[in-house]
Parts: sequence; C-alpha cells; structure tokens
Amino acid sequence: MLVDTPVDPGFADLPDVIPDWVGWDAPLPDGPACDCACAAPVVGVGVVEELRAVVDALAAQAPEELPGAQALADGEALLVVEQQLRVLNLRRIGDVAARGLHELVGFRSAKSWVRAHRPDGDAGDARLAAQLRCYPQLRAAVEEERVPLAGARKVALALTKVSSFVDRADGLIDGQPGDEVLPAVVQHVLALVCRHLLGLGDDDARLQEHVDRARAVLGAASQLDVIEGALSWLAEEIPARQLSGPLDEIVMALLPSQLEERGDKGHARRGLSLTPLDDGSGWHLCGDLDLEAGERLWTALRAEAARDPRNPSDTDAWERARDNGDADLWALGADLAGAEHPRGRRERLHDALARLIGRYLEHGLGGTHAKRPVQVSVLISEATVGERPGAPPPRADSGRLIPRAVVRRWWCDSSVTAFVLTLGGKALRAVHSQRTLSAVEQRALQIEGGGRCPGDGCCPDTPDPLVPLRPHHVFGYAESQVTCLEETLAICDALHHDLHDGRRTVRLRDGRYLNEHGFVERPSPFDDAPPF
Repeated sequence: MLVDTPVDPGFADLPDVIPDWVGWDAPLPDGPACDCACAAPVVGVGVVEELRAVVDALAAQAPEELPGAQALADGEALLVVEQQLRVLNLRRIGDVAARGLHELVGFRSAKSWVRAHRPDGDAGDARLAAQLRCYPQLRAAVEEERVPLAGARKVALALTKVSSFVDRADGLIDGQPGDEVLPAVVQHVLALVCRHLLGLGDDDARLQEHVDRARAVLGAASQLDVIEGALSWLAEEIPARQLSGPLDEIVMALLPSQLEERGDKGHARRGLSLTPLDDGSGWHLCGDLDLEAGERLWTALRAEAARDPRNPSDTDAWERARDNGDADLWALGADLAGAEHPRGRRERLHDALARLIGRYLEHGLGGTHAKRPVQVSVLISEATVGERPGAPPPRADSGRLIPRAVVRRWWCDSSVTAFVLTLGGKALRAVHSQRTLSAVEQRALQIEGGGRCPGDGCCPDTPDPLVPLRPHHVFGYAESQVTCLEETLAICDALHHDLHDGRRTVRLRDGRYLNEHGFVERPSPFDDAPPF
C-alpha cells in the first residue's frame, strides 16, 4: 500500500500506478535526509510510460522482415536515440546521487543502484554523473552531443588529476607560473587539433575558427575553467579512442613533476629475471623496464621486426588462410593440421629480440671480457661433432643442454665459439678462431655474388642493406675442418633458416642444389615431403 504522505505538486497529475516489485511496506533505511517531499518513491509515467510503449512496439517488430534500406535507417536512428538516452540518463543518475534517492529503495550507493537496474551497462555512469555536476562546460558538451561519453570519462579523469594543483593563492600550477602555463597549454591544444585535421593552412577558415575558440577558452574566469574548456574542446575534435595520448600530453605539461615522478618510479621498480624452464625447453624472461630501457628496446624491436626476412612468408601464409577461411581459426590459436602456420605477434617479437642479440654478438659490440670476445660458448665433444651414437649433448656456458640441431645452425655464426674436447677432456681447438672467414674474405665473397643471396629467387634483384649475408660452409666445417672461399657461400638468414631448420634442399642462381650437408643432385618432387 502507499504511505499516506503529502504529494509533491510536480507529481499531482500522475495516475496511481505501482509496480509489483516495489516493497512499499518495508521501512525506509537510515541515512541522510532526502530533500524530496514524498517519503516513498512514485513510479515514473507520462513521457516515460510512452517511451516504454514505443520500446515494446520495437521489440515486437522483426527487423529481418523490413526492407534493407528501412532496416538500415531504423538501426542508425536507434543508435542515435540510444546515445541520447544514455546522456539523459546521466542527469537522472546524477540527481539520484546528489539527493540520495537510491537510499529510498535500500541501496547504499548510486553505483549499486545503477548496477542493479542495468546489469549490462556501465556502472561507472554514476561516477561520471557526479563528475559532470562539477564540470559544467564538459556537461554541456555531453548534453549537446559534442563530446561522447567515452571521451567525457577520459576528460573528467584528467581534470580530477589537475584540479588540486590549480587556482591556488600564489597562482602557480605545480610550481610553474599559471599566467604562462595556461596560454602555452591552450596553444598546444590548438596544435593537437590542427594535427588531427592533417594540418590547416593559414588561409583555411577552420584555422581562424579554432584560433577564436582558443581565445574564448583563455577568457574563462579561473584556471580550472580554462583547463576544462581546453580539454572539452580537445574531446570535441579528437575521437575518444585516440584521446588518451593527447590528454596525457596536456596533463604532463601542467604537472611536469608528475612526469618526473613517473620516471623515478619506473627506474626504482626496474628489474629483469631470466630463468630456465623446468622441462629444459627454453627460458622464461620476465621483468619491468624503466622508461629509457623500454624505449630503446621498443625502437630496436620495431626495426628488427620490420626487416625480418621471414615476413613475406608469413604474409603469404595469412593470405592463403584467408582464402581458405582459416584466418579466424589461426587468430584464435587453433592448430590446423597440414597447414603452414604464420607467426603471431608474440612469436615475431621473440624472433626480433633473438636477431637483435645475434647482431650484437656477431658484430663484436660486446667488446672483450677478460681479454676474450663476448660470445656464446658451447662445450662439445668430438663424438658429438661426428654425431656418433651415444655422444653427450652439447652444453652452453649457462649450463643448459643444447640440441645438436641448434649447434649445427650455429656453425655458420661467428658469434659462437665451440670448444671441442678430446677424450681426456683437453681442448682440441677453438672452432671460431679457425673456421671463420676474415673480413677481407667475407667482402670478396659478397662481391662475387653481387651483394645478393645466391638462392634462386630468394632476395630482391638489387642488394638490400637491411638483409645481412652470412658465410655458410657448403660442407659443414665439423666434417671437413676446411675453410676456403671456394666452399663458402654468403647467404641470407631466410635461406640459412631453410637449410638448417627446415632441412630443405634449395636451388641456387647458378643451377646447383644445396642442403645443409653440401651440394646435391637435383631432388625428386618427393624429397621434401614430410615422413609418414
């Protein structure tokens, strides 16, 4: 039943419609007094009831039965109406929070009230509604549909960060003179807007409009009003999904000490761990990089990933996957039997890091340590070199066991020194010092091949400075123990990978065929087929 209390004049004409889910007999919870005249809530009707009737009519309509043009137009109109309703709801939510109306039905906060009635919606709307009551310029931009809600959230967060640093008695903003900071910030907002528009010429009418807008923003009464106007203007011009970076620029321009603290925090938190996996299959890399180290690594990985010689084959594999309808399955991590699987983002970054470290070692950038060049070292027996049954596996300096296939691939890599031991455990030879071509010989080898990989169709017709060529023993040094120009080829990483990892037989430009063991006769069509 309805509690017998005076009715607010604004609800005098409402009909006596009470939903079944309202527990009117329950006592009101304790809490701050509400400024509304009625002690129990009254169900919204009138315009709201008409809206519900329209929604029910839409729900009864089957969109697939409509003509295509009408279905599309209706869908677009509904999206616009939905956005308008979300904005209007913010005002209602803000009112509920400001007057504590959620307590009338037993909710401790407006956020929990929103979540209960709109479980699939954004519970953060209650926080945004409260923030918009504090920022009238941003609220007006949202209500006039000049700023989307996603952009308003980001602007409100930025304003919250700077609000405690502005409008102080000394006029300073984070130790900077406010009368100098604000014009600089507004000018930067103007620059960001023009940059988003791909630059505006001096004779472009839009430029003068934005300059006038900048002057109007600077004319606000307080420092916070200037910043609010500038950030709201930025959110009007830049899509919400691209807004985080520009807003961070503005906030850090206003609060430079915060950026310094951010860098100090990252440096104090820096750390890196490299631990072997329990099953011996590899390593686990984990850690936090400070801003400087992270930026350097990001730059280096981007360059290495862009010049990766396996990129074309990944691209071809993705195209075939799209043609076969397998691309979505691969993107979800499915393993398709018999299909060439292109590398994902994580794999490409791993390979870029491996190439980066390899380049560092190959070119001697590590210098020397204890009068020795910084190189990967592997301990290997003569029996292992000869691949005799029962031979012990190679062991790296780290103490980890290395597969023979990895060592075979490293034979052509001057960044690795393999120490071969006799039966009695004495070092027989340091392979690196005897097996690597001199710099003059390597240069001569590249000149002979025209600076291109000898693989048939392997590399572009013109030499590419971003595709390094590595000396490769035609007949493995482990078997022949001979290094000479006549039996060495300068090949690219992709061909090197095909020979040692793919165990493929490749055709050279001069018509000869080569595999990891040396020159071979022309293979049959079934030589490269996988074993059954």
